[in-house]
Amino acid sequence: MWSFAGGSSVIPLDVRQILQDASRAQSLDPCCYRDPQFLSFEHETLFRAGWISAGRADQLSDQGDYFAFSVADTELVAVRDEQSLVRVFANTCRHRAMRLLEPGRGSCRHLTCPFHAWTYGLNGALIAAPRMQSAENFNRSDFGLIEVQSAVRAGFIFVNIDGSAAPVDTWLGDFETVHSPWQLDTLVTASTREFQVACNWKSFLEVFNEYYHLRKVHPDTFSGLYAEPDPLQATRGSFVSQFGEHRILGSVGVLEEAARTLPVLPGLSGRLANGTRYTWVYPALTFAASRDAVWMLEATPNGASSTQVRLTLLFGQDSVARSDFDEVLACYEQRMAVGMDEDMAVLEAQQYGLSSILARPGRFCPDLEPSVHAFHRWYANALIAAGLASG
Repeated sequence: MWSFAGGSSVIPLDVRQILQDASRAQSLDPCCYRDPQFLSFEHETLFRAGWISAGRADQLSDQGDYFAFSVADTELVAVRDEQSLVRVFANTCRHRAMRLLEPGRGSCRHLTCPFHAWTYGLNGALIAAPRMQSAENFNRSDFGLIEVQSAVRAGFIFVNIDGSAAPVDTWLGDFETVHSPWQLDTLVTASTREFQVACNWKSFLEVFNEYYHLRKVHPDTFSGLYAEPDPLQATRGSFVSQFGEHRILGSVGVLEEAARTLPVLPGLSGRLANGTRYTWVYPALTFAASRDAVWMLEATPNGASSTQVRLTLLFGQDSVARSDFDEVLACYEQRMAVGMDEDMAVLEAQQYGLSSILARPGRFCPDLEPSVHAFHRWYANALIAAGLASG
């Protein structure tokens, strides 16, 4: 029997079966997808103490460009400073904790509090604090914005809120090497869409990383596009990756009836030029690196059964420069919308099942769900490290 630190509820969780080989393992207990106490554990241990994706660096292309967002109920803002560095700060004024910027993207010369007009430079330094002359021993240099540990790797912005995570290069391991053929740092963000799904954040990411559902959930759209996937890529770091070739010669980023697609990304050759690598960077970034584009998903839990999703489409520079790119992009966006709608219908129904007190752990299809099993092992080990499970 294991209880959350500071909590009164006792949760019996034995994860030994999860840690087995995929051919023998059981899945996570459904309580991990419905119990608010597990969400508290995830916020503290996985999201605040881990490296979380905060979009793409190219979306902050100019000095003063910013992105205000939230991770684990913590308001943050990423901004391109005067030295062209991406920096991340608490989106909280040092005066009386007012939120500085509304969620979303924009550009600014300074960050000015809408409550009492305290103003910060793009480097986080407090540069104006009106009418504070009479405050004794008040030094503006003591009240800069709280900076959050951040890093840019392969064009992705990563943040570690509490500063306790291993160095980002240790967390990512050989991530950049595994994905080097796709030249991720050169790709251009062409489209971003945000939406909510009434399911647990883990369920949303799991369905994106398994082939098992394709035939049943996408019978008339995508099920015939993919060949049997390779075994999991041997990786080092907090991520899992699996490559699979396409059954067709061409893009799986558009529906089959689409007339126009984009050329193969310049770094790809051989079987990589007609396949897709599905990668999950723990805990909450996943993407499909395909022959002509990369579609990327970032999941943020709003609650145990609600997830905020950011979908981003990335393309090669030559593709974006085409005169007909906007028309072709619409085909890729339509493909993503169809796929998301089909997945969301089953995910929201699955959440009802997971919410039942009669739900029990299941088993994996070893050939088609190895990435999900790998994540469950990672999650189970995090529970053990936190003293919340036995293994």
